[in-house]
Amino acid sequence: GRLPAGVQIFSLFYANPQLLDIVAHIMGDAPRLATHLSRRPAALEAVLLPGFFDRIPERAAMAEDLETALGQARDFEDRLGAVRRWTNDRRFQIGVQMLRGTIDALRAGTALADIADIALGALATSSESEFARRHGRVPGGAMVVVGLGKLGGREMTVTSDLDLLFVYDAPDEFAASDGPRPLAAGHYFARLSQYFLNAVTAMTEEGALFEVDMRLRPSGRKGPIASSLAAFVKYQRESAWAWEHMALTRARVIRGPAELSARVEAEIGAVLAAPREAARLVWDVADMRARVAREHGRADGWDVKHRPGGLVDVEFLVQALLLRAPVALGGSRPTNIADAIAHLAALGRLAPEDARDVLEAWRLWSRVQGLLRLTVEGPFDKGQATATLKALLARTGDVADFAALGPRMDATAARVRTIFENLIEIPARAAATSHSIAPAAPIGPTAPIGPAAPNKGDTP
Repeated sequence: GRLPAGVQIFSLFYANPQLLDIVAHIMGDAPRLATHLSRRPAALEAVLLPGFFDRIPERAAMAEDLETALGQARDFEDRLGAVRRWTNDRRFQIGVQMLRGTIDALRAGTALADIADIALGALATSSESEFARRHGRVPGGAMVVVGLGKLGGREMTVTSDLDLLFVYDAPDEFAASDGPRPLAAGHYFARLSQYFLNAVTAMTEEGALFEVDMRLRPSGRKGPIASSLAAFVKYQRESAWAWEHMALTRARVIRGPAELSARVEAEIGAVLAAPREAARLVWDVADMRARVAREHGRADGWDVKHRPGGLVDVEFLVQALLLRAPVALGGSRPTNIADAIAHLAALGRLAPEDARDVLEAWRLWSRVQGLLRLTVEGPFDKGQATATLKALLARTGDVADFAALGPRMDATAARVRTIFENLIEIPARAAATSHSIAPAAPIGPTAPIGPAAPNKGDTP
């Protein structure tokens, strides 16, 4: 209905009958891909190009490809459009490959994070240049963009938003930029951050790029949009809550000058390596998990994120253990859950069998979630699922058929839940009794735990 004329598309189908089969698959099982096709029918021609179903190119090759596309841009608006076209076409390619079974959600997650990194880098460069035309630059000043969550962990899905932080440094906080309309350093980087966010989130004729979540910045949504490095470090060392440090375990500088990037990474590593009281930590994690469970109610078995033993349990467990077994200063810090599990197993913080079970669960939940985010809008209803989607889910879960997937998911969740209880909730109950950390009370997904935390941001 959105095509200017039908002749071209029907000619394409006539000459390439296999293309009609792919379109039927997309329209029947992947509404988000169908929406992209309705906006950009030319994407169908890409399916016919050699290499469309080959392995996704390496990061450097994709960055070069985007730079070539940007070479045709005449101004800032053109660059916004070019980045959106390139990004959405690449996401479409990954989505079709997932639908056809040539790539799984784990490999797709890494590729999607690379695409996001490249797109954000291009927009940051364009935004800084455009902003500098009006306000110049702060002498000796610089800013980095930090990714957290699924972006930081390189575990994105096709619907992931971006958790971002902006950290800047300037020799003099009150020094003015050198442009026609100068701004003091703090104001400059706050305005630049907002300008960049607008470039990322603005809806254009090419559609959306990414939604951005800034709630993980210091002091939550009430905090400044960009923090000086000194203020960021002070907040993390003196005021941050346990869940904020858990989120910080997945922090990764995704764009910025090398010198400041290295300093920010080092400061994050130092914050995470600081000694913690183990009893207080497990209490805080158990308390937060209970709050999340109450907020989301009784999760359906197909809600692999929030169900007991699901992704939230895996991530909270791994992040809590990372804070108890931090990477030595100067060491390589894992931001990906799989790498973190290997790190914890190597240190003996996770028993070999527990590490195996948690890793297996994370892979299963990530694959199922990645496929469902691609194919379903809203909660998954197995009664409404097509036979094709059920077969895809069975293959994703590495079981013989769809009927076997539910029992496998239940068994996996039960193992994770037992590990979480043994390592987090049981020690938290003991801590509450013996250390008077909080009023002694049952700790679990439905237990009323302690007073509400001060309102300083939203728990992710």
